[in-house]
Amino acid sequence: MILRNALSSVTLMVALVLFSACGRQEVLTGDFSLVSPLPRFIEADEPIEPPVVITSRTRIGYPEGDAALRDAAGLLAEQLGLYFGSPLRTVPSGSRATGIRLSVDPELGIGRDLADFQQQECYRIQSDADGITISGSSITGVLHGIQTLVKALPVPDAPGRLRFALPAGTVFDYPEFSYRAFMLDCGRHFFPAEYIKQLIDILALHNLNYFHWHLSEDQGWRLEIKKYPRLTEIGSRRPGTQDPQGRLDDIPVSGFYTQEEAREIVRYAAERGITVIPEIDLPGHTTAALAAYPSLGCTGGPYEVATRYGVLDDVLCVGKEETMTFVKDVLTEVMDIFPSEFIHLGGDECPKVRWADCPDCQRKIRELGLKDNGSKTKEELLQSWFSSELEAFLAEHGRRMICWNDVLCDWGNKVVGEPSKRTVIAGWMRPVSSAIAAREGYDAIYCPIDQCYFSAAEINRLPLSECIRRVYDMVPAPEGLTPEERRHILGVEACIWTERVADTDSLEWRLLPRLSTLSEIQWADPASRSVNANGLNAYLPRLRHMARLYEARCWNAREEMPGEDEKSEEKT
Repeated sequence: MILRNALSSVTLMVALVLFSACGRQEVLTGDFSLVSPLPRFIEADEPIEPPVVITSRTRIGYPEGDAALRDAAGLLAEQLGLYFGSPLRTVPSGSRATGIRLSVDPELGIGRDLADFQQQECYRIQSDADGITISGSSITGVLHGIQTLVKALPVPDAPGRLRFALPAGTVFDYPEFSYRAFMLDCGRHFFPAEYIKQLIDILALHNLNYFHWHLSEDQGWRLEIKKYPRLTEIGSRRPGTQDPQGRLDDIPVSGFYTQEEAREIVRYAAERGITVIPEIDLPGHTTAALAAYPSLGCTGGPYEVATRYGVLDDVLCVGKEETMTFVKDVLTEVMDIFPSEFIHLGGDECPKVRWADCPDCQRKIRELGLKDNGSKTKEELLQSWFSSELEAFLAEHGRRMICWNDVLCDWGNKVVGEPSKRTVIAGWMRPVSSAIAAREGYDAIYCPIDQCYFSAAEINRLPLSECIRRVYDMVPAPEGLTPEERRHILGVEACIWTERVADTDSLEWRLLPRLSTLSEIQWADPASRSVNANGLNAYLPRLRHMARLYEARCWNAREEMPGEDEKSEEKT
């Protein structure tokens, strides 16, 4: 075998013409160098052996009695069925000859000096005279290998009687970061449960492993909580939405996910190697909850589900015991639905004006002995206390809390809070926010607004080439960090906030193809890219190949490609 670094220009796309009993039939041969994110190592046989052919008669094998690999085989069968017009057949490996085999090998990757998470997610694809074998160190690795195989195949003009092939050789791959996420805000606009499943399919295709589901906002509470039914009876609907001039559009917005729907989405995502992280935003962005239960606010209301966007002054009254009881009751039901290690509790954009005038909050401040200390106000320290109480509550249940960087530092990069060191900080304000968290000893997620907020209107008005470059040039762990500080950067997350995103076409237009670029940062070897034009140009063929995949699946990606005539208007 001759090792070819994935960076090298490996041109394996060929068209072979074979004759069969049914006549002349083209074989379309795949190309692993067009996969995004780019696999770390592609080993091609030398001399070149014939590619391994995949047809509608190819069987996908799995170890008999292994339910997880049986389900993975079914997933691959459905994915390939998009090309052939119907799913391939899956069978236990020992029952008959199979062209594609799935297996778990816990020893895979040992001896390669991998981090624990890399060891857990690594995979290998071996294609030779015996067929194609996808091996993973765990079921998660197998699922990544399945997506790579699918992405390596050319995209036909239409499904039908086709013959595909993979080049003989080996692909070995593992991720750069342990946390590779996308966040969707369903609080401001609601997306049906069936569409959330389609979104999870999109994330899985790009090797993401977390779906961050933003489920509560000023404008809507979206998750059924059985102990507090008014959260969805009242908090899940608003009469319309105000424009910046305060005019109400009279278009009602409503909807919520039942606990059964949420559990089904968790199950569906897990089968694709994705963990769902719920977010209940606290103590700010809670107007919908206050409309349902006014006694949780500092003034007692009345409150209404917000029809305008922005940062609102009414937030939870954290000085009341009733509020802490409510929050812990809600989180108990949330943890019962979502088995994720991480639970996101927001913590962002929480004005302190109500707390400053609230007798209950001021009494709690005195009880705790909090005082202005020159760098932090007593109300800022009150939020730190509240966050630490919730972090401890989650820790008692074996969970970890994620919060936006507001709980630690502000827009001026000033440290304004003292959350527990077990808190994970999502740095959204500036590219340096996550680095500040890492220097302070916190695990951190890189998600700055100017690179990772795919919904930002000012960015979406730019040509796609500039949008792509903003993502491609990200450096999640900057050079100024020590090795120990760099280890605190868990990964990268993109976000879509839905103030201006009310339908699935608008969502996908913002997400694709930038999600492909994001996956290169989250997964691929940093050596496979650079911040100069040559590195970006080497990526563009992969981007265009992914665009063909999106089109074949009827996803509403931006149509223009970098280097082509570009239009900045949104396609609707």
